Amino acid sequence: MGNLFASFNTGVSGLHSAQTSMNTAGHNLANATTPGHTRQQAVVTDAFYSSRYGAYSNKIQVGLGTNVVKIRQIRNTFLDDQYRLQVGRQSFYEAQYDAVMEMEELFGELEAQEFLTSMTDLWNAVQELAKTPNDITCRSELVSQAAQFTERAQVLQQQLNEYQKNMNAEVQNQVDAINDIVSQIRDYNMLIRKYEATGESANDYRDARNLLLDQLGSIITFKPIEEKDGTISIYTEGSYLLEGNHQYRLTTAYESSTSKLLKPVWETGEDYFFRGELAYSPETNTDVGSLRGLLVARGNHAADFRDLPVKPVEEDFMDEFGTLDERAWFNANEKYKKDVEAYNEYVEPSIVMKVQAEFDQLVRGVAMMMNDTLCPNKELELADGTKIKVLDTDKAPIGDDANETVGTELFIRRKTPRYTEKTVEVLNEDGTTSSIKVYQYNEEDVEDRYTLYTIDQLEVNPELLRDPSKLPLTANPNSGFADGFTQFICADLAEKWQKDFSTLDPNSMTTYNFAGYYGALIGQFSTDGNVWMGIIENQIITVNSIEGERQNVMGVATDEELSDLIKFQKCFDASSRYITVVDEMIEHLITSL
Repeated sequence: MGNLFASFNTGVSGLHSAQTSMNTAGHNLANATTPGHTRQQAVVTDAFYSSRYGAYSNKIQVGLGTNVVKIRQIRNTFLDDQYRLQVGRQSFYEAQYDAVMEMEELFGELEAQEFLTSMTDLWNAVQELAKTPNDITCRSELVSQAAQFTERAQVLQQQLNEYQKNMNAEVQNQVDAINDIVSQIRDYNMLIRKYEATGESANDYRDARNLLLDQLGSIITFKPIEEKDGTISIYTEGSYLLEGNHQYRLTTAYESSTSKLLKPVWETGEDYFFRGELAYSPETNTDVGSLRGLLVARGNHAADFRDLPVKPVEEDFMDEFGTLDERAWFNANEKYKKDVEAYNEYVEPSIVMKVQAEFDQLVRGVAMMMNDTLCPNKELELADGTKIKVLDTDKAPIGDDANETVGTELFIRRKTPRYTEKTVEVLNEDGTTSSIKVYQYNEEDVEDRYTLYTIDQLEVNPELLRDPSKLPLTANPNSGFADGFTQFICADLAEKWQKDFSTLDPNSMTTYNFAGYYGALIGQFSTDGNVWMGIIENQIITVNSIEGERQNVMGVATDEELSDLIKFQKCFDASSRYITVVDEMIEHLITSL
């Protein structure tokens, strides 16, 4: 009789196992299209055995039922990690591509005109002046086109800077999104720990948490660490975002005391990204996450020509006899190499900063070329042996006004005049000294922005706007020219416009004139955009491939689940019939007694 009642319990455990398996399959079917749902499976094991010995002392184990150990999720953590890594890399390069497309749009249209138009108009004004140099109308046109050139350059630079600042909003949004996602993961941690501590399954909560981890993977790179109590800790950039149920929040701060660009920081004030350089590489996984991609594309300050290393010229290290100062030449080249390395780490990776610096170099180059032609300088040695740069009054042209104005530059710095008139002591050939009046050139100081010919400090000389006749194009009495001096100056301007100006950046080997330089600047948008779009397309293929593998493991196959339903229904029916038979046997025994 005891064995019959034990058999009755065996059938009941079969009913329970079959019912649980059917419920699990039905749950999978109901959530087949639910985002993030992971296929679940009831794990059924033997409950326990009853040992018996047969006629020949052979041991016999009789199973006394089944037991549902747990309802597990079918996931592959390796595929999860790979998916989040590749999605993050895709998001990184999408941020680069979006930025370069924005740059291309800014340069493509500027108040319904391409910026190249303003350069061409200025060039045409120089050519027209060369044809009729004494025509006051042509001089006025040159000054007018120079003013338009400067104005359009400043508008475009302002748009570049505004776009860079506007990226702050997206940085803030992504930092807020990180905090929100981690907060939700923390809440699910608490629910999972609560329910699984009682032995219940919290798989649906785990699905929701895994979906949040996938979303977080597109923003930053991190390492999830599952604790024994079922909670997840999140480790990123050398610190914990989430440790158990304690969340460490992010906020934003300015890049520096002089910058208005935001960066992510911990609430304690430390930088979130402990690596300060902008350079990135797939080998070190520093090209992962839309947040880092956004910061790399934007850069950390508004760049100008000073961010572009200038390669030393050998002639600058030779004395008047042509002897090279080898030590100074070597040191200059070593410094240039270090400057290039710093440029490649902190400037070149940022499409916005790179364009800002290149564009500033172009506009500055045009302005300085025209100024140096109209107001040439020379080096003067003083009586004490020091050397200064002064206006070359022997070669400098003068204005066609009544005062025969000299040294009137076309482009000025807002806060710094080109020359300062002063009296200096020079050494005569007979060894005596004498005082002379000179116009000392006010050199640029890279530490003082107001002394630089940068776009934001540049404007057309107001004196020339009021009186174009002051434009220095006429030969002064010391020049030795009788006729044709103005044509000579204009031809010199036109020739320098077509001469080699500069390479686009320190990593480029090709030297361009002004028009070619601008063309190369614009051309890099297409080049970089095509490269990044190719990477994005490859990443999409990779992500889809990994997601396909993930779905093969964790996805719900409706045909398979329907088949399982039928199978477990048969098991349920078999257990029911088994219980019925046992019940009839017990009833027969009782009624027979």
